[in-house]
Amino acid sequence: MTSLLAISRKPALRKAAVAFLGGVAALGLSFVPPMPTFVSKAEQWISDAILRTTGGPPERKDLVLLGIDDASMSDSDLDPSEVKSDPVLEMMSKRFPWDRSVWAAAIDRLADAGAKVIAIDLIVSEPSTPEADQALADAIARHRDKVVLVSVFAPAGSVGDGGDQLTLSEPLAEFFGPGPDDTRCGFVNFNPDQDGIIRSVKYRTTPREMNGVLPRPDESPVRSFSGEILEALGKPVPDGKRQLRFSMRKEGGATEVYAPRSVRSIFVPKEWRQNYDEGRFFKDKVVLIGPTAPRFHDLHATPGGLISGPQLHMQALACGLEGSFYTPADSIGLLSICLTLVTSIWAVFWSWWVKRPLRSAVGALVFVGVILFAAVLFGAQFSRQLPIVVSLFAFITGWIAALSYDLITERLEKGRLNREFRRFVSRDVADFLVRNPELYKSVASGRRRRVVVLFSDVRGFTSRSEHTEPAELVSQLNEYLTRMVSIVFQHHGTLDKFIGDAVMAHWGALEDGTERDHARQAVGAALDMITGLAELNAKWAAEGRDPFEIGIGLHLGDVLAGEIGSVDKIEFGVIGDAVNLASRIEGLTKYFGVQLLVSDAVAHKVEQQAGLRNVGRVRVKGRVEPVELHAPSRGESLDQQFQAALQLFMAGDFQAAAASFKAYHELDPDDGAARRLWKWSGDYATSPPQNWDGTVIMESK
Repeated sequence: MTSLLAISRKPALRKAAVAFLGGVAALGLSFVPPMPTFVSKAEQWISDAILRTTGGPPERKDLVLLGIDDASMSDSDLDPSEVKSDPVLEMMSKRFPWDRSVWAAAIDRLADAGAKVIAIDLIVSEPSTPEADQALADAIARHRDKVVLVSVFAPAGSVGDGGDQLTLSEPLAEFFGPGPDDTRCGFVNFNPDQDGIIRSVKYRTTPREMNGVLPRPDESPVRSFSGEILEALGKPVPDGKRQLRFSMRKEGGATEVYAPRSVRSIFVPKEWRQNYDEGRFFKDKVVLIGPTAPRFHDLHATPGGLISGPQLHMQALACGLEGSFYTPADSIGLLSICLTLVTSIWAVFWSWWVKRPLRSAVGALVFVGVILFAAVLFGAQFSRQLPIVVSLFAFITGWIAALSYDLITERLEKGRLNREFRRFVSRDVADFLVRNPELYKSVASGRRRRVVVLFSDVRGFTSRSEHTEPAELVSQLNEYLTRMVSIVFQHHGTLDKFIGDAVMAHWGALEDGTERDHARQAVGAALDMITGLAELNAKWAAEGRDPFEIGIGLHLGDVLAGEIGSVDKIEFGVIGDAVNLASRIEGLTKYFGVQLLVSDAVAHKVEQQAGLRNVGRVRVKGRVEPVELHAPSRGESLDQQFQAALQLFMAGDFQAAAASFKAYHELDPDDGAARRLWKWSGDYATSPPQNWDGTVIMESK
């Protein structure tokens, strides 16, 4: 006992022991519901993947599908005289279902061309016209050794458990001939698995088996459609349930294999000559005629994709001819248990030998990949699936159990790094990184976004720093920046950076949302920053400190968002023309004598302009496109008078604009925007600008 305890204290051996116990526990869980169902579905998924990868037998050239397609049911591309001159084509021009004389003519034509088997995938259990039925019966009688018809197991009444009793519906008696078995006839039913996918076929069954009841010893089996074709070819008909290996192509899977030719084409003289060499194409071939047009809704899900019912019969026939079947895995059998013990031992060795989690994870993935690859090769070579799901589950469980301590340690380390990360970036960026690490990686790698950018700057800070104690000024600046950043975060903005005493923030670079929401949040933040500064100035005045004055600029536009910087220092930010213009708009606040200027791109996204008014259009230096600016409202009455003066200014009536702004100034002397426009109006009245279009050109930044 002492030696065992000593061993358990060694981390590497302890991990190995945990790995083995985890593998054994996984094996035990595999027998506990609902795990067997899950394991079976997983094995089925792997089986489908193997079949899609390796495919089945090559597409046989002696199997031909003539489809009742859209082209067959339309004569729009044929010469009307050609249709009228051929009784069969004329009957095919009518509404489907066609006169059964069409199928009689098809049997005669294909039989005369030397077809070995003519399989008709059409239900003919109900009478049509006596003449048409007799024509089809006569054609079948002439070529009875070649023709195969279909029957179908269909619901025909309730049984004791409330389900529907399946009974075999067969063709009309006159199509069978003098004896009941003179004409070959096979059932067309396939039984899909629980997920709705058809993977297997029964070439023989009994009515009791079709109804989920054990057959009686004296009950005669019936053959499937493909089984009857095999019988007609003199080939053995397989017993039991057989899993098909579907013929596939690299592109499209099984959907294009045994692609149908239009059944109408065998009656069109030109196509009969060019495509079928006067019928010699069909010599010694199996020809199946069946519905393939979308209107028949006869599509079935298979491991190779959706295929039509006739294509499904062709696949079953090809597998029967080639003996190409697949043996699925015994999910929880002796071989599965043996493989599970082997992988559990490997988990023990791997967790003991490899100490680093990353290397261990890569090695574990490689091991899983090797097992899957081996299963594919084995399945392709021997048409048999290895039961690998439980063994892989045991290996992964053991490996995860062995590394649980390392994972917990890593999680704790991540928590520490997150706390450190918050020291260097804004709180919202850190929180976003913690909540959405994968999404943040995508965002941080760089993407184009429509973003609202905010710049805020303290007026006259540089000159104040020359005559104010540094410690006092830094304390006041930190108090100001703390309040401003808090307001940005309250309005769900992202702090980009501090540029000296300036604050740069943005909305929309990280999380998706509407431009309207981002604009509303940004304008709300700017207005609250103005209010917050007023409260700080009142507090500082009581403390004998000088107040701060700020200017704020907002613009909405395209930026490049991502982690920007050098190897030594990197941070999340945005760059682009929208950033530059937002900075220029902030600089214009001193010209207009206002605390906030908003571009028209932002203002137009805000409900009812959020109390904003138009203060003119400018073209900043270095930019061709002008921008309309908006400032906070001065009240409805004043705004109306201001806008009237602005309209005169933009229309080029500078003398009238100067007079109007002068009158406005007497009502609202504190409006800096009115003073600026009054001055510009007076200057332009004396020296009118050339080619005036209402845009003020700024000569400096």
